[in-house]
Amino acid sequence: MKRLVLIAAICAAPTLAPSAGMGADDMMQSQEQVETCLAAQMENGGPSIACVNEALGACIQFTADAPQDALQCFLQSQTTWKDYISARMEFVRETGGEDIAAVAGIEVKFDLLQNKLQCQRMSELSMLRAAPTEQTQITAARCDATANGLVFAKLFAQSANMK
Repeated sequence: MKRLVLIAAICAAPTLAPSAGMGADDMMQSQEQVETCLAAQMENGGPSIACVNEALGACIQFTADAPQDALQCFLQSQTTWKDYISARMEFVRETGGEDIAAVAGIEVKFDLLQNKLQCQRMSELSMLRAAPTEQTQITAARCDATANGLVFAKLFAQSANMK
């Protein structure tokens, strides 16, 4: 229930105005930047969602005035998050071995499925109220991107002490 509320809150959050000069290359922070943010949040007891939202900031800024750019940005960020998850899984495999990596892989798989299922649920519920629009597509893509980001954040937290 807590996860559903968190994902629902993210998908319903207000959008920001686009910044001048924001391009496709500015969509996501680097993995290192995201990990630095997550480490700081862990140290301060803050929520990891703040780092996920910060990483998706460029996409969020497109939403109001450039909806097609926002949609493409969120779709691309899903791929970027998957790349970050893969790189972190490789780190887990190298530092923790195959057994730990296997457990982490199962956790990642089912966390992602659970998050995506909640996104799908919210999308279908929103379609009961009205026909799908560009905004509902953006909201669904944002939810999926956030779902991937939250999985990365959890994987990072669980593997942060591995050396």
